[in-house]
Amino acid sequence: MVDNLIESLVSYRPEQYSSGITNAKLAVVALLKLEEIKVERTFENIVVALQKLFPDKFSLITYPNIPDAIRVDSALRLDAGKHSKYLTGNSPKGYKLTAMGRNVAEKIIEELESGKTPKGKKQTISGAQRNRYTRLVNAVTKSEAFEKFSTKQFSEIHRFDVCRALQCTLETPPEKILANLAVLKTMATDLSSIKEYEKLTNDVLEFFNYVEENWEALQNE
Repeated sequence: MVDNLIESLVSYRPEQYSSGITNAKLAVVALLKLEEIKVERTFENIVVALQKLFPDKFSLITYPNIPDAIRVDSALRLDAGKHSKYLTGNSPKGYKLTAMGRNVAEKIIEELESGKTPKGKKQTISGAQRNRYTRLVNAVTKSEAFEKFSTKQFSEIHRFDVCRALQCTLETPPEKILANLAVLKTMATDLSSIKEYEKLTNDVLEFFNYVEENWEALQNE
């Protein structure tokens, strides 16, 4: 049954992903695709899915019909996991997307299916993305943390304020808070290419930079 579901995945053409898209980003695409067809994100399933979706990147060179498990392992543990923080988990227990990883996967899938390639081209965002990004970035500007930052009440910005601004609670693990920050920062950066959002995004990105620079101090509040 699982084999049939993974086999139903449609391979992308090599020119769609051969340059400009890292293995880390291709890996999270595979995780999201497996999630969508309700297949467990075990190492074995991800190996097969990546070879099915992106055969030119994840097949053995001399045996193109067989997946390169070593390359997949490296993409998951190091590229998408340790270095990019796109996912959590391990080979024995399986893998799960972080908030940042999910956002990246959605964006790459849209690029792949639109026929665009990111290398050497300035990326644009769709109308649906624009509306979502605007709503979430605007929500940050309505938070107490952003208000205190804007009025230079830096000593009044506490951990609870930052958590609320990043759509988290005091009980949210720090890595999850940082993941939300990274996703929101990516959204603000993408919006900054649109002239009407320049002022909004510049202000919000300054706030995000402040949070990153003072992260340790804010954790001790």
